[in-house]
This record gives sequence, structure tokens and C-alpha cells, in this order.
Amino acid sequence: MVAMRHQGYAVRVDWPSTCAGAASHDFASFAASLRRARRRAESIRRFWSSGPLRPLAVTVVPLAAAVFETHPPGCASLSCPTAAPLLGMSPAHGAPARRGSL
Repeated sequence: MVAMRHQGYAVRVDWPSTCAGAASHDFASFAASLRRARRRAESIRRFWSSGPLRPLAVTVVPLAAAVFETHPPGCASLSCPTAAPLLGMSPAHGAPARRGSL
């Protein structure tokens, strides 16, 4: 039961990079509930929508609190959490996930 309190959802903000085809990301907010994370993601989208610099994507990803707290800003790693599990897809290939793999 204790471990469940540390699981949650983060708002992932993907940013364009100066390198062609590259991108980086930040985790902007952490919430224990999916509903709250989605509301925060929408708020972040609205905030950036009128500015000159806009994120490539603002998504909600399943994430542990410890990972959120230690994740470096401007990360470009392809192995970081994505929204794929929430969409029923495998994070590695974008293919449908097999039952029980999440």
C-alpha cells in the first residue's frame, strides 16, 4: 500500500531542439491521480499556446514520484516514460501492448 502512494502521473512537455529531428523533454508537474494530471496538462497547454515558443507535445505519463524528483531538465533520452501505456501501446515500439505487460 505504501508503494502505491508513490506512483502517479507526470505532465511531460516535449520541446523542439536546435538539432534537426531532435527533441528534449521535461516533467512539469506530478499528480497522484490521472484526472488531476490531465487538468494540469491542459493548464500547461493553455499557458504555452499564445507564446512564441510552444512545446511539440504536452502529455500525461505514468511515473513514480522518485523518478519525477530526480529527472534532469532538458532530457533527450528515448528511454524515458511516454504516454504509450495510457494509450494501450508498448512504449518501445508504439505497438499494442500485450495484456499484463503494463
